[in-house]
Amino acid sequence: MFAVSRAAHLAPPGARTAPKRTTSTTTTTTTTTTGAGRRVATLALRAGKRAVARAAAADAVDADDGSTKVDVRAWLDAREGRREAVAGVFAIYDVDGVCQYVDYARNVEQAVRAVRGRVGAQRAAWTRVMAFRNAAMATKDVLASEARRWREALGTTPALNAEWDAEDEDDTKSARASVETTEPSKDPVVSPFAANVGADGESKVTEGDGVGSEDADAPKLELTMENVDKALDEVRPYLIADGGNVELMSIENGIVVVRLNGACGSCASSSATMKGGIEKLLKQKFGDAVEEVCNVSGELEEMSVETIEEYLGKLRNSIKSYGGECKVLTLERGVLLLEFKGPQALAFSIAESIKKKFPLVRECKIKQIA
Repeated sequence: MFAVSRAAHLAPPGARTAPKRTTSTTTTTTTTTTGAGRRVATLALRAGKRAVARAAAADAVDADDGSTKVDVRAWLDAREGRREAVAGVFAIYDVDGVCQYVDYARNVEQAVRAVRGRVGAQRAAWTRVMAFRNAAMATKDVLASEARRWREALGTTPALNAEWDAEDEDDTKSARASVETTEPSKDPVVSPFAANVGADGESKVTEGDGVGSEDADAPKLELTMENVDKALDEVRPYLIADGGNVELMSIENGIVVVRLNGACGSCASSSATMKGGIEKLLKQKFGDAVEEVCNVSGELEEMSVETIEEYLGKLRNSIKSYGGECKVLTLERGVLLLEFKGPQALAFSIAESIKKKFPLVRECKIKQIA
């Protein structure tokens, strides 16, 4: 058996050194790692780590349930080539694992890529994503609520959220200043009822302000389709003048459902039209019989235990993937009672989705089970 002598390492290039025979029963070979060898080893190690990261990210992309923090670059690579745009909530962490940013987006891959491109790999090294693949669950209200819950769970505002919110506020102030010093080319389109809405979004009841102004002690009308449609004739001239109109869809359990048509349906002041005009008018005409006035953009969905269960059936796979179970127990006078098992935030998301789909559900109660 042979061992390479120290002389072999010291010999000039091309020189040969005779092997030294030993009495050892095992062969011991000593090698010297050159600089090039160390670089190869390092690159191989990095490649191995990237492969592991890519594998972990691929698993995370398949799940994207918000429970796993993965390397941003590997997560984006794993999503490369996937055609569908997935909505979701995401968090961005720096190289030390400190949360820098929390937000939601209709296209979460695009949003994560944009954040990393804006702040770089040091501040956007890791990400955690909760995808909402069911379109019915991926409403703006649900996504915003979940993102807010993530921020609250941190106990502090992430650094990038604080920085960018401040920048947005400065931009808004600059825009307002620009508007105030610039002569408008034409009158802005606003709701004719904007002055009747307070800062809290509720309608203001004032005397002698036009639509619906009448004696508060006047006898209230019976809440019927015919009476409500006739009352709406008082606001229709204002809406038609702005290129819109209002259509009465349904009345049930004190909830009046209307549909704003034409320009009113897409107007940024539509909430002012609803609160300061239509809702104020109807509450003056019908009193406490009107609990709420809702606006729907499409056809009104029939509300029953069966139709709500059918709707939940479409959400069931998504609900199950987030660790939840849900079924309808009762529906009485617009109050829906659900039996639910799972995370509280998921229950809130389901309730919001149902109320958006079925405006005649005036309250959604949750019976939590273990």
